[in-house]
Amino acid sequence: MKHLSQILGSALLLPALAVGPAVAASLVAPVEAPALAVPVAANCNAVAQQVGAQYGGRAKGTAETRGGQEVCVVVVVVEGKKGERGQRIEVVVPAK
Repeated sequence: MKHLSQILGSALLLPALAVGPAVAASLVAPVEAPALAVPVAANCNAVAQQVGAQYGGRAKGTAETRGGQEVCVVVVVVEGKKGERGQRIEVVVPAK
């Protein structure tokens, strides 16, 4: 007994096969996501952690394009001492 997905899948492929095998293959082939989408964001978070540790504060990294280049913009917040106001430090690091 065929499952509903097998019946629907074969029904959807019949019109595509009538066009030709090359066109049918392109209609069925999965589309891959861009390769750099996830690693750049993950890299920015790692860079933010390193920069935050260097300055002794909390950091957040954001991937941006500046001047046509991918960069990580890291904002570090360092708490003030003895009730003084904290510092906000922005560091721009080229994405690798």
